[in-house]
Amino acid sequence: MVTQKQIARQLGVSQSAVACALHPTLHSHISSHKRQRILDTAERLGYVPHHAARRLTRRRFQQPSSAFDQAGLIYFGGKSQYLDPVCLAMIFGAEHELSRLQASFVFVNVGTPGGWEKVDRMAHASGVDGWLVYGPMDDEIVSRLKRGRLPFVIVGDHRCTQPVNCVHMDNAAVGRLAAQHLASRGHRRVAFLAGNPAYVYQPEMENGFRVARKEFGLDEDEGLILDLRRWVGESRLMEWLQNAEPRPTAFFASEFDLAADVCRILKNAGMVVPDDISVLGYELGQLGPKSKDISRIEAPMTEVGRQGAALLHRIVAEPGQPPREVKIAATLAEGRSVVPPQTPRTNPA
Repeated sequence: MVTQKQIARQLGVSQSAVACALHPTLHSHISSHKRQRILDTAERLGYVPHHAARRLTRRRFQQPSSAFDQAGLIYFGGKSQYLDPVCLAMIFGAEHELSRLQASFVFVNVGTPGGWEKVDRMAHASGVDGWLVYGPMDDEIVSRLKRGRLPFVIVGDHRCTQPVNCVHMDNAAVGRLAAQHLASRGHRRVAFLAGNPAYVYQPEMENGFRVARKEFGLDEDEGLILDLRRWVGESRLMEWLQNAEPRPTAFFASEFDLAADVCRILKNAGMVVPDDISVLGYELGQLGPKSKDISRIEAPMTEVGRQGAALLHRIVAEPGQPPREVKIAATLAEGRSVVPPQTPRTNPA
């Protein structure tokens, strides 16, 4: 392994000069020409910074630093060993950005025994330079994280009332995009299949859809907002559809992976998608299921993770900035499940 001492010997300079040149904040103590010579030689010899030693030095001398060598992800996954696809997608995006920044990545599940103790231990030992946090976040958890004195960024939705650094989907814009797209295809009676309101994104998405209904001239019949907890199951959904008068010409399925189930239920009832009714889904982008048959709004969760890591790097490099909220836009992927409404047929028996 190449050391700073070897680089210094190669160039005939002091080891302290090499240390300054390679340090993220101390390089101003030497000339730019000398620093560039050191950097070029370090790259040619294959020098890799000893991040653990650097963090140990910061801890020993209690030095604040803008160095960004290692970030961690705190996952509030409960006792289950299951890692949900949304988190996996965000990890993928965060790791890509951290690699670009030449930083490494560690993972801590605080739902497992000793999880919080591991977080406290790593913070005390300067094991990471900052945290990404995913899960059911609230003010109590934020207060606990602040006691660790490390910067953190929440990735995904949260219920915090205080300002925090966060990156999440623009949920209201998802509902608006659904209404806009279906209206642009000529639909006026659109049923919104609403998921569990305990999840932050669901009421925000529903509110965006409600506002957009009026903007784009959709029917504002409250009976078209369906609570999936009540209408869950194949028979219940078809029961509602049989009694709907007039029948909706399109569904927007607002939960991940729900659109495919809706299409299957309609097919089993003898209905043809999209001839009898159009279906627009909401899917996990990039790492989620791909079906050219289903028109969908895609949530790029990898981008949430990537921008979360980028924001964490920014607040480590520039401490003292006010908290920042970043909203990620969804994208529309047109399939074959949405067409202009056809002449209505008889309701299914």
